Amino acid sequence: MRALHTRLLPSAVAVAAVAMLLAGCSAQSSVSSTPMSTYSGEPKGVEAPASSAGGAPWAVWLKSDGSEFAVTLYGSAKCPPYATGYKVTAPDEITMKLAPTPSGCPEGYSPFTTVFQRPRNLDPKVTIQFTAQETHFYLAPPSKKK
Repeated sequence: MRALHTRLLPSAVAVAAVAMLLAGCSAQSSVSSTPMSTYSGEPKGVEAPASSAGGAPWAVWLKSDGSEFAVTLYGSAKCPPYATGYKVTAPDEITMKLAPTPSGCPEGYSPFTTVFQRPRNLDPKVTIQFTAQETHFYLAPPSKKK
């Protein structure tokens, strides 16, 4: 009986370790870096910041609880620039992943917006630095609506 117990113990530990690993992956993947939506134009109900003049990218919180944000990029209407995802590089930094721009696209300043859920490892209480289109831009903490 003791030999059976000795053989089952390592198996039980391995099963428990795999279960914990899968639970951790599940918790981390509940918020995806995949866009919730992408559309032509600026975010609805939001005024573009002065810093976007000339086609500079920008970001905005869409919900006052910091659960969703939008990134607006500018480019050709024929070859719209849009974010395909992001990578959190620090609790206050995001690098946007962009769709490749086909060769021969004309210049342009049409806005395109991509909406994302905020990942847990990004702190909405601090100013976030974004990097996209070889530019850094910033997003202040969400304001509490009354």
